[in-house]
Amino acid sequence: MGPISRGDAQAVLEAFGGGGWAILRHSDVARGAPADQVGSHGAIRPFDAWDGIQLRAEDWHVILIADIEGGDHSFGRQDAERAIAQIAVRFELDGQELEITRTDVKRFLNPERFDLVEAYYAQFGRVMSPDELLVGEHSVRCTMTFGADVIFENTIAVTVS
Repeated sequence: MGPISRGDAQAVLEAFGGGGWAILRHSDVARGAPADQVGSHGAIRPFDAWDGIQLRAEDWHVILIADIEGGDHSFGRQDAERAIAQIAVRFELDGQELEITRTDVKRFLNPERFDLVEAYYAQFGRVMSPDELLVGEHSVRCTMTFGADVIFENTIAVTVS
C-alpha cells in the first residue's frame, strides 16, 4: 500500500461505519476501504490491538474512537442521537489534550457485529498530518464518559519512524 493521504485518514473518520463496512462485508479486497483494520488506512484507535503499532512518518493518521448505539427494530436515529449527545471524549497525545471533532450520527452498516438489529454511530477524533505526529515514540490516551461515568479509558503506545 502506498502512502496514506489526508483523504484516506479523513475517510476513516467519516465513512468507517457506512461505506467502509459495506466494502469490507461485500468484497474480498479491503484496499481503499475507509473501514480500518489494525495498521491500515492511518487509523490509531485506543484499543490494545493498536498498542505498539509502528507508523510511517510520511503518512497522515487519524486518532479516533467510535460510539455505536443500537437495539432492535424499534431503535432509531433519534434514540442514537440522544445517547451519543451525552458522550464526551478526551484524547491526549503525549499528555497534551487534542482538539477533536465529532462526526454526524450515521447508520452503522454492520449491526450484527455487535448483536444488534439497528445501529447508528458517530466518531470522535482528529486527523493528524505528518508534521503533527513526529518521528519517535508517543502515547495516546482516550477517556470516554457518559454523563459523570467513565465508560472507557485506555492508553496505547505508537511509534513513528
